[in-house]
Amino acid sequence: MNLPQETLNQALEQLTYGYYLVATRADGDDLKTRNEDWVSAGTVSWAMQSSFTPPLITIAIQKDSNLNETIQKSQVFSLTILGKREQDLIERFAERTDVDYSNNAVNGISYREGATGAPVLDCGVMTLECRLADALTTKGDHLLFVGRVEAVHANNETDEPITDREARLSYAGVPSRS
Repeated sequence: MNLPQETLNQALEQLTYGYYLVATRADGDDLKTRNEDWVSAGTVSWAMQSSFTPPLITIAIQKDSNLNETIQKSQVFSLTILGKREQDLIERFAERTDVDYSNNAVNGISYREGATGAPVLDCGVMTLECRLADALTTKGDHLLFVGRVEAVHANNETDEPITDREARLSYAGVPSRS
């Protein structure tokens, strides 16, 4: 089926998205691309609740990312819901993962080890800690990870979650073909 790209983009951009930070940690012995313990963190936009009982969330992670490998090896991740006052973190975590292990900080944000072993970032409105329940590989450029929520942390309940409309960023639609 050949869909008109402009119309498809208009439709996909009507879906609502938030901005989240995903963080995970794996032992160096378990990783193929590095030989040291590794904290990986990044911005995601595609996240949703996918079950009441048990409480599950589903996130989409780019296949060629460090997050993909590290989540698969660690089997845990945290999902931090970014607030409206934290828009600068969207791009900061989209571009790189700089970890200061001596100060337990990633991209300048401190973290602590959560109940699952996943890093819990000291930012956001709330953070969900998840243990990997399932993964779905698609023909697309992202994998779907389904996590069972095992812990919740209230970080800044006075802020409200940021959406793509407020951030005026777009991670939706179909990439233009060159």
